[in-house]
Amino acid sequence: MKHTTKVFIVLSMILSSTSALAERLEVFRWQALDGKATQLASSLVEAAKLHEKSGASVGVFQMDVGGSGNTTFDYVLRWDSSEAWAKTKAYNSGEEFSAFFAKAGADPSGQLMMSLEGLNWDASVTGASFADDGPFRVFIWQPTPGKMADIYETFMKAKAIHESLGARVNIYNEGIGGTGNIHYVMSWDSWSSMASSGDAIAMSPEFRALQASATGQVTPVGSIQGFPVYYSK
Repeated sequence: MKHTTKVFIVLSMILSSTSALAERLEVFRWQALDGKATQLASSLVEAAKLHEKSGASVGVFQMDVGGSGNTTFDYVLRWDSSEAWAKTKAYNSGEEFSAFFAKAGADPSGQLMMSLEGLNWDASVTGASFADDGPFRVFIWQPTPGKMADIYETFMKAKAIHESLGARVNIYNEGIGGTGNIHYVMSWDSWSSMASSGDAIAMSPEFRALQASATGQVTPVGSIQGFPVYYSK
């Protein structure tokens, strides 16, 4: 009965993450061409201001650890409903954004490395919730088949511990463009708060015990660290 209850919780979480009211995001990773990091950042911010007209909350984030090659940015679009998402998709093919895309393409400053959709585990989170976030870390995990109920329980315990020690945590299932991984996103107000929180987490016996108990549930895929260049206010 306990296992059945856990599975029901996980299914409810997944259903709520795909509801019309859950935060939904799309990430587009761009790597700057040689000597064009500043131009790429400027173009991404310009695109963000256009996409805000369509109802999206938009962030531009620069990686400083975990990337490879030239400067890399994540361009993140967030929506609070399927209707808002559809409005942005329609805007992308409209005259205004098509003109911007043609202009940017005439003097390219970056290349698209990948894109994917994410669905937040917490249906109470909105796109505007990230406006004051500072530096961040993302940990990407591949779930072990058949372990999702245990993974959900472990990750929610980890979230509670990390938030009690000063981090903010959002957890995402990959959607379109992904391969079924889980993205565990930690953010802070500043580099100093990241440092103090990280020290506290490293010293937490509760978190070390949780890590030990979760052996075999997930496999690490990758991690990145970065900071916001722009976010919708």
